Formats: sequence, C-alpha cells, structure tokens
Amino acid sequence: MFLAGAAAAVLALAVVATPPAPIPTDSLFAVAWRKSLVEPYLLEYKPFEPAGPGIDPLTGMVVAATRDGFVQAYDPAGKELWHWRGKGPYLGAPGVGDGLVFVAGIDGKIVALDAARGEERWTYSYKEEFGSQPVVAGDLVYFATLEGTVLALEARTGAWKWHFRREPSGKFIILGVGRPAVVDGILYQGFADGSVVAFDARTGAVKWDRKVGRGAYPDIDADVQVTKDRVYVASYGGQVAALDRQNGTPIWEAKAVDAYKARLDGDVLVVVTTKDVVGFDARSGKEIWTLPHEGSPLAEPLVARGLVLVPIGKGLLVLDRKSGKKLRFFTRGSGATGSPALLGNRLYLLSNAGELIAIDLR
Repeated sequence: MFLAGAAAAVLALAVVATPPAPIPTDSLFAVAWRKSLVEPYLLEYKPFEPAGPGIDPLTGMVVAATRDGFVQAYDPAGKELWHWRGKGPYLGAPGVGDGLVFVAGIDGKIVALDAARGEERWTYSYKEEFGSQPVVAGDLVYFATLEGTVLALEARTGAWKWHFRREPSGKFIILGVGRPAVVDGILYQGFADGSVVAFDARTGAVKWDRKVGRGAYPDIDADVQVTKDRVYVASYGGQVAALDRQNGTPIWEAKAVDAYKARLDGDVLVVVTTKDVVGFDARSGKEIWTLPHEGSPLAEPLVARGLVLVPIGKGLLVLDRKSGKKLRFFTRGSGATGSPALLGNRLYLLSNAGELIAIDLR
C-alpha cells in the first residue's frame, strides 16, 4: 500500500499501455457509450486515473477530472458539454452541487466551475494535498486533505467558513483519505491517527471524538458510513467498528486486516482490504462472506442492484452482494482505479487509460 507524501510519485507512474479489451455486454451490463478523454503520451508507462467521475444528480451530467489536468463534462447521451484545463492531477472525483462543479488537486488548489458552461467562478489555495471528492451540503462545500485537514468553504463564493486539522503523528501514514460524510447537519470524518470525529457541519464545533484504529497504521482512509443511529468505520489497523451516532460509543467491533475502503448497503457492510473483499452483517458485525482479490484498491467500492463493484487497479471486480461470489471482472486493458459513479441504473467508469465508459446495469 502506498504512503502519503508519495502521491506525486504514484501519479507519475508510467507501464506501456496495453490495447483495450473488448467491452462485455451481457446479462449484467449494456455499454451505452464511451469517450476517450486523454491523449496517450509517447511511451507512457502504466497510465493511472485515480479520481473517478462525478455526477450531477439533477441533470445527469457526468464530470471527469483526468491526469492531464482537464475537467470534462458530458450529458447522459455522451455529448460533450464543456471542458476546462487545470493543472491536476486529482486523487478525488469532482464534486457537483448548487450549480457548480468543484475540483481539488494534490497541488492544494480548489476550483469552482459553473456546471452549465464550465467557466471558472472562484479558486482557493491551501498548502496541503486534497485527496478525496468534495462534498456539497446546503450552501457549504467540504474538502479533506491527505495531511489531516477538513475544510469548509461557502459554495457560491469560496469564502472560508471553518477548518479542523488533526496534527500528524510524525509517523508514515497510508496514502488516502475518506470523503467527508454530512448527514443531518453533522459531518463525520476519519483521520490517519485512527480517530473518527463528528463536527457541527456549519461551525466545525466537535460533537465527539472516538479512537477506533490501533496498531502501527491505524489510518481511517475509508468514507465513514452513516445510518439513522450508527456510524461505521474501517481502519487499516484491522478494526472495523459500528459506533453510536449520537456519542461515538462502540456498539461492535470486528477484524479485517489492512481494511482500506468500505461501503454500507442496507444490512451489509462491504470492506475492501489490500487482499480481500469482506461482507459483514451491519447489525451484528459478523462476517458473512469473504473473497480474495489480486489488485491494489485505492478507491471506494459501490453497491448497486445486488452487485458489489470494486475497483482494484487491474479492473472492476463484480461480486454478488448476498454471497460474495465473483460474477465478472470488467477491464479495458488498462484497468480501473477510481471509484465508479452511479445515477439510477447508469454506471460511469473511468479507465486508467482515460476512457469514460457509460454502462447501463440490467
């Protein structure tokens, strides 16, 4: 697993790109369209697209930020709406909300673009590397950095609202940071020291602070998962926990060594480790299935229509949600590292070669 601070080195990796594999269309998938967003570099070695696409839930517009610094928007039919050239690269997908598209790069620069035309509205610079998708909630937009900062800005103006910084421990940390989770006016965020903190989303006031991760690498790099009464947390130290949402009190704890990413779907909590995909009963913490994988997961899995979709670098691993059985392995030759995005039955996947693929789940 990669260490933070190696972000630029990771993104600079280069393996001669292999020809794209045929796109499968079968009982699970129907490919609607695909667009090549990135011109191949001469002698490029292992192209790498960790950001994944973002979707505007109101219009269905899909936006991708790619390794060459471009941000490109398409309508659901695959028509290009606009493009904008930034510096990049990006570890997190664009965030969309309030008529704006937000991109935040590892260069510490945040840019807000008009969602309809792609015109730049405002910029904000911060001397840390942004590592996850921006989240819009109400009139604020939230960002998380690899160095342990949560930042809140006014969505329309970019004015600073509040920030919180968890001071680094001085140790190496695992590369990654979860996306802020904002539910009912509370923001939940995991940190590299193994803690999960609940904040007042408008003021940044700390509601509670709970240590979950332990060991040499206690990092919480997965998105915190939130339900009506619980918060679910996965730590690279091996701890997977359900906490009381009101005060952070532990409800149960299970074990998944090197747990890196997680996604809750109803009564199933899917945890992706460096070696396995594990399904837990969200009510009790009991392991219900596990499947080894041979990849390097860097992004969140997705659960949709009874399928668990796990980007593992080499491609998209597709599992049955109930049993954990492997159903498909989707790849275009270059693989897929970033999280897929879903709206209704339409799935969008960005390959490591920079190809945006629109897939309808049957």
